[in-house]
Amino acid sequence: MREDELISILTTKKARSALESLAAIPQADRRPHAKAVSKLYSDHVLFGFEQRGDNGTKPRDRDAVIIGLFATATLSELKKLGFVPVPASVPIQDVFRVLELDFAQGLVDYLVEQNPHAIANAAPLWQAGLAKRPESDGIILGYYGIWHERWGADEEVLLSRDVWRFFEVEGGGEFSLANHDKFAKQGTPTWSDRLIGYAEAGLLDRQRLLDASIDALERDFGQYRAGWYSRFHTALAPTTEEIDARAGRYLGLLSSSVPPTVSFALKFVKAADASSPLDAGTLLASLEPALQARSKGSVLAALKLVERAAARDERFRSAALEATALALVSEDAGVQTAALDLVGKLGGGDEAHVQALLADYVDLVVPSLRSRIADMAGSPAQPGADAAPVPCAPAQTAAIAPVRIPAEALSLYLSVLETPRDPFDVERAIDGISRFGTELRGSETLLSPLKKRAKQIWAKPGGVGVRAVLALTGRGLCEGRPIASLTGDEGGRESASLVEDTWLQSLHVDRNSEMLDRVLSGVSVPLLSLPGDSSGMISAADLSQRLQHYSAAGVSPGVADLTLALLRLDKQTPVPIKNHDLNCEPGRAFAYALGQDVEVGPTPNLWAAAWCARRPVLEDKRVAGLFGKSFPECGVQAEMALDVVRKDSKCGAYFWVDVAVPIAPAIEGEGGGWRSIMPRREVKTPYTLRHCGRSFADVAWASLVRPNAPDLFFRQGLLDQDVWQKLSDNHTRAYLEPFFRPGPGISPLGAGVLAYYMAVEDKSVTSLAVEAAVETLLDGRLATRDFAEAVKAFLLSGALPTARWTKGFAAMAGTGAAGHVREAIGLILDFLPGQCPRDIGGMLELYYELHVDAGTVPERPETLACLASLPGGGKTAKFSRKLLGLAREAA
Repeated sequence: MREDELISILTTKKARSALESLAAIPQADRRPHAKAVSKLYSDHVLFGFEQRGDNGTKPRDRDAVIIGLFATATLSELKKLGFVPVPASVPIQDVFRVLELDFAQGLVDYLVEQNPHAIANAAPLWQAGLAKRPESDGIILGYYGIWHERWGADEEVLLSRDVWRFFEVEGGGEFSLANHDKFAKQGTPTWSDRLIGYAEAGLLDRQRLLDASIDALERDFGQYRAGWYSRFHTALAPTTEEIDARAGRYLGLLSSSVPPTVSFALKFVKAADASSPLDAGTLLASLEPALQARSKGSVLAALKLVERAAARDERFRSAALEATALALVSEDAGVQTAALDLVGKLGGGDEAHVQALLADYVDLVVPSLRSRIADMAGSPAQPGADAAPVPCAPAQTAAIAPVRIPAEALSLYLSVLETPRDPFDVERAIDGISRFGTELRGSETLLSPLKKRAKQIWAKPGGVGVRAVLALTGRGLCEGRPIASLTGDEGGRESASLVEDTWLQSLHVDRNSEMLDRVLSGVSVPLLSLPGDSSGMISAADLSQRLQHYSAAGVSPGVADLTLALLRLDKQTPVPIKNHDLNCEPGRAFAYALGQDVEVGPTPNLWAAAWCARRPVLEDKRVAGLFGKSFPECGVQAEMALDVVRKDSKCGAYFWVDVAVPIAPAIEGEGGGWRSIMPRREVKTPYTLRHCGRSFADVAWASLVRPNAPDLFFRQGLLDQDVWQKLSDNHTRAYLEPFFRPGPGISPLGAGVLAYYMAVEDKSVTSLAVEAAVETLLDGRLATRDFAEAVKAFLLSGALPTARWTKGFAAMAGTGAAGHVREAIGLILDFLPGQCPRDIGGMLELYYELHVDAGTVPERPETLACLASLPGGGKTAKFSRKLLGLAREAA
């Protein structure tokens, strides 16, 4: 059969008719046309009949094309599609029977393991006897992801066998009991309700369900997923007899690594002990892990059980004392106070034992309890920390050494091609090709590994970042072709997304393209834009020397390369203009960057970069006019300010933080829906305003584009952050890179990045932000007032939990920045009563402890007035009174 005849069957017939026609064609005649059918599916079915160019006639029935896939493809070819489709109008079992396909079992196994949602497609094959049902975890995940009725699960199999595996298979992502029940639609019974209903109807053994839920908790599943099993157990409402029968198992759960499981177990241990007192020795031994838990409620509950055990059996009073002391490792002052109270109550008449017991804990308690514990331990209280902040020297710049030999250049390039996370290494690698590319091109054998790897990476779909740019540049070097001739060629990639005008990687492509053109013409010179040191900047003297080298070699500087070099120019190191040709645009642009008045134009980006390098930065209408419209930082200085507000849903049930950084002049096309600097495609944007990227490597490279004035970079860091997102490799961490490099002082916008990133959900981001804040405060680049104002902007919005900054401040205080934290909190405490953030009590407690530790008191009038006016009770009222009391005592 010819290809066009088979394609005609699939495009002109309905699904059932096409199946009958295909069944009449021998498999050997259908098989050669698998590639053509796969292309027909990709062009007209995969994207819903989307016509893309001249791709032939649209099929009459999409199911006919899907049946054509099964008729022509092998199982391995179907797997390559990612998601294996099945026809909706013809049962899949009919397709296998009529076409006499022999891979039903393989397809069933693959679909079940690939995606539990696909079980609905696989189930008809084993229900029709064409395959056996897999007994893998994928089947159980199918219950978690969809109601089993949707794929016709056997109720008897569920109740006799599958349901008990619910307590063995944890799941993950969207496939878990916790996730299913949390997001079940209103009116839809949850799995918890359903299993309880089965038990009440006598279809499931209640005692086995109680034991199985404890079994699951003993497996230490992830906290979110483990929570379902503790809630389910509680929902079963165990009777006193059932609780007593499982007392030993509840005690065992006290050593769980999952905090909510410990809290759950404590409630049942308390109930068991109340109805039938537990052996005091066993109880005290089991409580040790709970007494060292992070949860305040768990530790306090454990202390009450310790007190109860000691009260009923005097023989265990000493063991109870030792157990109580364990609670002093808690970071919570309330827990420490309760533990010391109990030690005092239990330790009467045994002063020597108490002193020996508490000696190791004197330095661990909060400052306000140190005198008390020191008295109890019979040792002098240790003096508090020095009130003055401990400064540290600013980070020293380290020279960036260019590669010296061709082999080193190739080795470095291969390294960054695999892992381009270090932007300095990326720049050194490009510079190495610029210096030694002509020599490397003389050895095809030497370039063979790069040629192979670069082509593999370039062929991968979806890559639009720095790694794709490096792969493209590597291909051009090895194949002897300009970059312009490589984009969108046989590699299966379209170039539009790679060189999109709104992406900063377009500057990378433009610079590398210029470099490669030089190398292919036989010219090897250093890059103009290679950073000179670890600040990411280039001294004016170095750039002057490089330009003179180009002039001596008769090489014209690349516009993109010089643009990037000027954006990296160190404004603090001007040099006299000499030996530069002011009759050419590059020479004039460099002279202009150093402050000379020259003729401007005609290349907009080059002159915008030169304008950015000038000191002082003054408006220049000549540069602004080159763009035809007004852009910030292009002849006109940008004005930016942080704006943080809380946004509420229409129903009032949800709220979120909305971070904006209005900029003037406004960027045409920058819509509120974009959480980044991304104008519409038709707006020709300067390099300085382009999007940083979506991977760590992309953002890290972007951080080196303008290291001497990073506010536009910080602006995007504020707009690009998703406060609730947790990622395995969160790209927004790269927005913190400039804080760890030598460079200019941190602006208020940079302080805003630190404040915001301290309060996001992703702990990998918050811990790095805390580290960055400490480093920049101690080396003097970040002003405490700017940092405090930035935190205050977020805090008063009421959109994020106050406890996140409290935790961050505590971490900062513990790493040498206690004085700065104390000052920052004092500056934050300057707002009206109606603006008081929720849960500020924890921050006030930290503020109080820092003052006690340093022997200082709040003195700022605005801070004292704020403390005196704070509304509410609880911890907020308690510590505002204590802080005001410190001030009164000092007065």
